[in-house]
Amino acid sequence: MTKINIMSEELANKIAAGEVVERIANVVKELVENSIDAGSKNIKIELIESGTKSIKIVDDGCGMSKEDAKLCFFRHATSKIKNENDLFFIGTLGFRGEALAAISAVSNVVLDTNDGKEATLLRLDAGVIKEEAIGSMRKGTIIEVKDLFYNTPARLKFMKSLYTELAYTTGFIEKLALSHPSISFTLINDDKVILKTSGSNDLFKVIHEIFGYNTSKNMIKISGENYDYTINGYISNLNISKSNRNNMITFVNGRVVTNQSVNRTIKEAYHTVLAENKFPIVVINIETDPTIIDVNIHPTKQDIKFSKLESLNDLLFNIIKTAITSSDNLFKPYIETSNNNYNNYDYNEYSINENLFNNDDIEQNETPEKREIEEVRLDLSSNEDVKYDEESIKKENLLIKPVGLALGTYLIAHDEDTMYMIDIHAAAERTNYERILKEMDNKKVYTTSMLFPLQLEFSHNEFMNIKNNIEEIKNIGIEVEEFGKNTFRVTAHPTWIREGTEDESIRKIFELVGEFKDKFDKTKFNDRVAATLACKSSVKGNTAITYEEQEALINNLFKCKFPYTCPHGRPTIIKYPIYELEKLFKRVNFAKGMNGNE
Repeated sequence: MTKINIMSEELANKIAAGEVVERIANVVKELVENSIDAGSKNIKIELIESGTKSIKIVDDGCGMSKEDAKLCFFRHATSKIKNENDLFFIGTLGFRGEALAAISAVSNVVLDTNDGKEATLLRLDAGVIKEEAIGSMRKGTIIEVKDLFYNTPARLKFMKSLYTELAYTTGFIEKLALSHPSISFTLINDDKVILKTSGSNDLFKVIHEIFGYNTSKNMIKISGENYDYTINGYISNLNISKSNRNNMITFVNGRVVTNQSVNRTIKEAYHTVLAENKFPIVVINIETDPTIIDVNIHPTKQDIKFSKLESLNDLLFNIIKTAITSSDNLFKPYIETSNNNYNNYDYNEYSINENLFNNDDIEQNETPEKREIEEVRLDLSSNEDVKYDEESIKKENLLIKPVGLALGTYLIAHDEDTMYMIDIHAAAERTNYERILKEMDNKKVYTTSMLFPLQLEFSHNEFMNIKNNIEEIKNIGIEVEEFGKNTFRVTAHPTWIREGTEDESIRKIFELVGEFKDKFDKTKFNDRVAATLACKSSVKGNTAITYEEQEALINNLFKCKFPYTCPHGRPTIIKYPIYELEKLFKRVNFAKGMNGNE
């Protein structure tokens, strides 16, 4: 007797369901993507008990004929590709022909579809057609999945709570809506509308509909292209951030994907301006020739392989970096004046005024519905406004006068209509960071000899890594030679290393060089050196500085290319417009009540 058996179709489908259908969100994803591929302009998702009882998708797409409706539940039955060559030119979200077979194998399904010529109704139980009838649909499709995993109790047992399942589904529909702004999506759970988008074909409007006004007003439009890729979308400025990367949303040719290399590049573009434990909000669409990507590397098609990844990452990094540095990033705290419950304020989130040196005359408690989206769009997309803000900083910083130190760490300053609070250590860090970077980029290096040469001993592995890049150390002005086993001797160093920190700084530079085990990246190396040494050479908190030093700190900070954060992403300066201060002290409303007599 043979030990190897050929599995039945029913068993194979259940196994396939384990790869394609992990949870309710996966079912919704596969069904809604089919609706998108069918050319739908309106897609409604109706759930009962977060989808555990029923998942119904209603669309106005092309529909199916009776023959196609019956065939679509067979494994590997698809209208998307016809031969192996089509795998290199995939332009649809689905193409494997596995999803409907897998879903129907572990549920009860009702399909009602009309291709404009005939209406078809099918009822399936565990993947087997139990009833055929004339459908009731106008052109389009209704597909309802009931009692998911009813015949696979082990899988049902691992379902999460109703709230968790709904959260996953909502998150994915949000991403689909962002990737297809021309389609109107409606998500309903237990007769309650959870999400609705207009299908306006305006990505900014969809961002506003999903994330709300406070996020949309802080988004920056980006675009760019090279020979291989075209990139468009929106990224957040530094005034809003998240504690996880869930809102780093990327699409490739309209497909929602999660690629670790792309996410890493996005985070690196925010390096030195956003804290390490904070993540930006991004909605980025990448367009490229289908022949240079492979979408067939993951069962759920959520990852993608790029044949020219370096070209993409370089373009993405440069676009984001340029957009961030040219944006308004001056922090202004949220001031709640309608009540005294300040405990609700999240001090890890920041919001700002759209104009750097003008009073903000918008009420903080005004609802998003009262704001016009077009006004926000103009504020965000006008390059002239950005240039004006940048020039305002450079011109007006001399008018900012220091008042004194608070708590030994925060410098209080003001101009005619704004009060500023500056973190003296963070501000000094930013100034020193940009100074050191500039020195490291200079072709001419000035060095100073050490009275007592410094000997550095390493493990064999560390020594070999450093030796492999020893020329990079010499290029920045450190005179070094091998001195015995696994030991280097340093006899001179660049003059930009602060006096009194020579030994510690040089040791750190060698450690940073040793971290590059493969290809040395000069840009990353210079950045890490500058950020590390800037921290060590900056004035610490609780340090008394004179009035002249306070003036110098302010002037040096605003001479920086990017004065808004320290190299580790913490804010350097927070502004309090006079109007906000008067609201905080109830002077605005009180003055109105006194008819302006106060």
